[in-house]
Amino acid sequence: MNNKHIACAVIGGLIILMIQWINISYEKLKLANGSEIISRSSYDSAVIARTAEQRKMVILKRKTEVGRRYLSQWDPYINQIKSAQFGEAFINMKIKQAKVITISQTFDTIERENSLAIPQMLNVHIVLEDDYVKVFNWLAKLESSVPSARVSSCKLTKGQSGNDLKMDLAIDLPIVNEKGGKVTKI
Repeated sequence: MNNKHIACAVIGGLIILMIQWINISYEKLKLANGSEIISRSSYDSAVIARTAEQRKMVILKRKTEVGRRYLSQWDPYINQIKSAQFGEAFINMKIKQAKVITISQTFDTIERENSLAIPQMLNVHIVLEDDYVKVFNWLAKLESSVPSARVSSCKLTKGQSGNDLKMDLAIDLPIVNEKGGKVTKI
């Protein structure tokens, strides 16, 4: 074998390697094209699904607009009590303003599980005894100033003197933390 034969063999080997490399590259290109087609169809179906969900959201917003507007009117009342200390001070201020005689009062903070909107409740237990008009007017003013409060129990008994009324009252006040996140509005 001479130099020409060796050169032809080397060039032939290089041509075979180049053809093999082209075949491998072509197979990779076919796989990439297939992946692109699958990705493109997934993208198109995701865009269609997103558009459908956006339409549903617009329809839902239209249907619930009146209800959301009504509930947004309650925001100032629900966000009124920012902490347990503020709630205690608020209740004490209302008692002092009405000049109602307080026999006892206790305040407990209750953590609510799985509640994003109202994470805590201030449970207020108060025993009042005074003229029945003063006691009922105090309760009415409290309920009008904090409409989000819930009276969980109210026991009325006769007081020690003629027109006196003894009221054993348990109230739950919603507490919205200042540093806690607000409920997202739609």
